[in-house]
Amino acid sequence: MYSCFSIRQISNDGSVATYIVKEDVQVEENRRETRDFEVMYNASDADVHCACGLFNFRGYLCRHALGVINQIGLEEIPPQYVLARWRKDIKRNYVFTHGSNGIDIKNPVHRYDKLYQCVLKVVEEGRKTHDRYKFTSRSLEEILNKVHLQEDYPANSL
Repeated sequence: MYSCFSIRQISNDGSVATYIVKEDVQVEENRRETRDFEVMYNASDADVHCACGLFNFRGYLCRHALGVINQIGLEEIPPQYVLARWRKDIKRNYVFTHGSNGIDIKNPVHRYDKLYQCVLKVVEEGRKTHDRYKFTSRSLEEILNKVHLQEDYPANSL
């Protein structure tokens, strides 16, 4: 179990402040250890840098940096730390791939994955312009109607 229990400013050079964040780490079942992490915050560009380097390795801020952001009273995480991969409002220009092209059509999960890949390609193309969007919407509605009709008839009757 980890916990940051002390955040102390140790220096302030103009717009750059340096903090020491103490973290209590359980190293064995009955033994805890205190570690210090240096966090620098540059107020002029809302830049925060922690010695643990978690943002550089994983793409999200560590508890030490978040603790400093909280202590100085920022109400939002600076935008440069919210990467596109964590945002819902970013338009993706790629299609997820799920491995091999061969699928087991008797397996509903494989069928779903394959259909999902196909539909994502259509959606990516359809979103590019207003005309493509309208065409894609109409086409998908037609496909859905045909799929519903397929349920009403034997497999080879259409």
